[in-house]
Amino acid sequence: MFSALPTASSCYVLAARMGYDGAFVAALVTVSTLLGMASLPLALGVLNAG
Repeated sequence: MFSALPTASSCYVLAARMGYDGAFVAALVTVSTLLGMASLPLALGVLNAG
């Protein structure tokens, strides 16, 4: 279950402070959060069925 959790939003702050592409990191955090929202109930459903 822990691997289904989204990326920490603090990585955006770290990337922006270190001079990396903050918009790209923000997009990755958003995608990670959306995938986590979809995959966690799916994984729990599979575990519950077995």
